[in-house]
Amino acid sequence: MTRRTVIVLLLFLTTRLLASSQYRDRESLCESKQTCSDCLQTPHCVWCSATASENNDKGPPLRCVSHQTYSKENDLWCPPSKVVLYKNKMTIRENRTLSSDKKNPVQMEPQRVHLSLKRGEEHRITLKYSPAEDYPVDLYYLMDLSSSMEPYRDKLSKLGLKLAKAMQEITSNFRIGFGSFVDKVVLPMTNTQKDKLESPCTLKNNKPCARPYSYKNQMPLTENITLFEAQVQAAPISGNLDGPEGGLDAMMQVIVCTKEIGWRQKARHLIVFSTDAVFHVAGDGKLAGIIEPNDCKCHLDNEGFYTHSLLQDYPSISQINRKAREHNINIIFAVADKDATYQRLSQRVSGSSTGTLDNDSENVVALVRGEYEKLVDTVTLIDTAPKMIDIKYFSRCLNKTGEMLERQECGGIRVDNVIEFEIALKMTECPADRTEWSQIIEIKPRGINESLIIDLELMCDCSCERPGHSGYQENAAECKGNGKSACGVCFCNSGFYGKQCECEGTDTDSSISTVDCRPDNNTEFCSGHGTCKCNVCNCDKRSNNPHEMFYGKYCECDNFSCKRSGGQVCGGRGKCECGTCNCLPGWGGETCDCKETNSTCIPPSGGNVEICSGRGDCICGSCHCHERDNIRYSGQYCEECPTCPGQRCEELKDCVECVAYDAGPLAKENKCDLCMHDIDIVDDIEEDPAKDERNNARICPTPGDEGCTFVFKYQYHRNGTGGDIKIFKIQAQKERTCPTPINVFGIARNIVISTVIIGFLILFIWKILTTIHDKREYAKFEKERALAKWDRGENPLYKQAISTFSNPTFSENQNE
Repeated sequence: MTRRTVIVLLLFLTTRLLASSQYRDRESLCESKQTCSDCLQTPHCVWCSATASENNDKGPPLRCVSHQTYSKENDLWCPPSKVVLYKNKMTIRENRTLSSDKKNPVQMEPQRVHLSLKRGEEHRITLKYSPAEDYPVDLYYLMDLSSSMEPYRDKLSKLGLKLAKAMQEITSNFRIGFGSFVDKVVLPMTNTQKDKLESPCTLKNNKPCARPYSYKNQMPLTENITLFEAQVQAAPISGNLDGPEGGLDAMMQVIVCTKEIGWRQKARHLIVFSTDAVFHVAGDGKLAGIIEPNDCKCHLDNEGFYTHSLLQDYPSISQINRKAREHNINIIFAVADKDATYQRLSQRVSGSSTGTLDNDSENVVALVRGEYEKLVDTVTLIDTAPKMIDIKYFSRCLNKTGEMLERQECGGIRVDNVIEFEIALKMTECPADRTEWSQIIEIKPRGINESLIIDLELMCDCSCERPGHSGYQENAAECKGNGKSACGVCFCNSGFYGKQCECEGTDTDSSISTVDCRPDNNTEFCSGHGTCKCNVCNCDKRSNNPHEMFYGKYCECDNFSCKRSGGQVCGGRGKCECGTCNCLPGWGGETCDCKETNSTCIPPSGGNVEICSGRGDCICGSCHCHERDNIRYSGQYCEECPTCPGQRCEELKDCVECVAYDAGPLAKENKCDLCMHDIDIVDDIEEDPAKDERNNARICPTPGDEGCTFVFKYQYHRNGTGGDIKIFKIQAQKERTCPTPINVFGIARNIVISTVIIGFLILFIWKILTTIHDKREYAKFEKERALAKWDRGENPLYKQAISTFSNPTFSENQNE
């Protein structure tokens, strides 16, 4: 037997064992359910509602079994008329075909469906989208007109005609409007002194500013472009006191005041928000004593002024996001600097983007056109699903033969292209409130006022549990007249208990009837986790945690013994049901720590891309890159590979170095003319990861001759899936980064000079220290001498050479 055969056999056996284990887990989970509702809410389970009298006075041995068991035993398990088996069911209620008719375009199909959905069982809906030609566009320019924005206003007023012409190249049905804002006219946002209210600032021509205001709709949407130019130029410049502006106040009014602004229902809605300052958010109004939350309603007077500026707080970012989604608004933040504040805001507001406003404002036209083209050639589906409904989107985008990948966005779309999405809906939990069992979900492309309406009915109970059904009886004979029978199960009246309400008293009374408290004679009563009373197991609860409990007919299940991850049952991302983790949407695995999606493995380019760039496998939501022929791919999407054909830095560096810098091996051999690529020299290489990804661009920082480093960027395209890559644009940075040459003589000279200077310094310091020490010693000596008390007579130890005292011996000798 070959090694390959052994591996295949092992994989087959492992698959069979896993399938068998999953079947046993599902079977035990179904069998533990004691009511029809609980059985119905368990995926792939079937209930038998037959009473004891309808099944040989015994009733079915198991009320709830899996689909697999039901399909095997069928009539032997339960009479067919008593089987409660609910399945997902969908009915199409409105389905107009796709149409590019300019008067009444249809861009989505179908338009409305009714869906009955069972918990845990997925249902898929096919949705088609095709962009209509010449779709109407409404553009509203909302501008900060505090004093610092005066230069931009003057420039913008002259761009109205250019802006209109640029948009009219895209659609002939274009309208434009204009509004301005400053801030709330109250301290500390605005100086309320009388003279400051009359003239809060001074303009460049030494004219005073206009009175401050919160927001004014200067010009509703219109096709009159010349009026736009006049209105922008006439809009009054004003000023406020603090740094942030009241932009969100104004934006909320622009979004919700549909009639006053003039938004059309069948049109793309764009807001260009232009400012050079940050914004006030919800809660800032408390600084001025304004505590009423923003009500997200329209409050414009006949002149277009916002009337509730001093009555309610600024809106929150989440309110702006919600209302922009509801009203199909796309927002372009055209800010005067590269502050990251609006980039972060754009990430929180769906359908928004950010661009930098140049000093001359000329780039406004290109900015608006570019952002609009992104909206038009990309479709992104959004929905209003409640939290208990998990929705996933799958599509091949424009690749008709490709794999159906999980994604809700497709790019590169043109008129007449038809994109198919499969929408997978799954109910994760039955709401406790029965009024939530009927839902309406809207799914639509972002920025377009067309949608798929889903009338959703959640199947959370059994019809035989409702009064009036033939399977529902009060004081039923099967329950000894002491309770109601619903779906074949007795629900006892107060004072009675037992399987058929045959015991009287409370369920704390003991009983010797224990026939039905264990599945066989080799098993403990109630699995050792409960007390058998009147043929019914009363399951225990854990004393240390009342939320942890045993359940099931024989107390064989619990909600705490599942595997743990990170110290939590089911990793904190699921519920433990009878020893098996029932994971939250988007998670899977034994401990719910594995992401069940491949969308996080697809580069966010909006085009027709492959999982992990076709160079790896998506495991638990992360790319595990391949290693082939000693080439290792890397990066979040396995997109990095410096030596691969897809990244040609090494291949192109010699040509770029030769043409741009007249250096490198080709320049030394005078072979620059062999380079066939067009190479543009630019001052700086712009880095925009998202844009570069869309344009298939790569940036190459490359070492060159003389230790220099240079940077260039190239763009390429691939001919079909897996086809050849062709370079079509190369940009090289004008200046190289080169190391400064080493001056050996200068370094040696500096070392010698430094050594001499340091030596002199050391000697000088030594001389100073010794001199100070000597002076201190001499001073000490002088002090001690001055304090000493010496007798200035002769020293008694001293004897002169001639003595005057008499010496007898000497005298005698003399006499002799």
